[in-house]
Amino acid sequence: MQKVKMPIEIDPVKSAQQRSDYHGIYLLENFSRLREVTLTNSGEVVVDLKCTYDEQGLPIMLVTAKTDVEVTCQRCNGSLSCSVNFTVTYTPKTSTLDEDLVPSDYEVAELNEYGCLDFRALVEDELMLALPIVPKHSVDECGVTEDDMSWGELGEEAEAEPANPFDVLKSLKKPK
Repeated sequence: MQKVKMPIEIDPVKSAQQRSDYHGIYLLENFSRLREVTLTNSGEVVVDLKCTYDEQGLPIMLVTAKTDVEVTCQRCNGSLSCSVNFTVTYTPKTSTLDEDLVPSDYEVAELNEYGCLDFRALVEDELMLALPIVPKHSVDECGVTEDDMSWGELGEEAEAEPANPFDVLKSLKKPK
């Protein structure tokens, strides 16, 4: 299949009426916020978009995207390859949309004043949400050994029996 560039903005209602399907790419260099949190400056995001109507008559966008990025391992501060992907269903927020009737597995997408959606920003947002919160190598692959994962030694105070906090109250007690 030929890789084509995806549109930056999409009119989801018009695309649903036309039953549009898009299969293409975005360049990672256009995702400035994603590049700030990853080590990757180049590459491609493969995106599939299918616009249609669901059983309730809502215009929907079925979005799937995937890419490979390098992130910083939080254990050893080394580079870690990470495959990031997501699949999500959006429905555009129109003036006639009753959000109470929107199925719980749909996300509502805000449109601009022209009825269009900044689709590239939406894909970037979803990719950032799909990144691991604390990326780290497996223990076998990480440059930090298990012995290096503990710091310091327990002092004598930590090994001694802790003092009873109620001993102070005994001194306040009046003798009879």
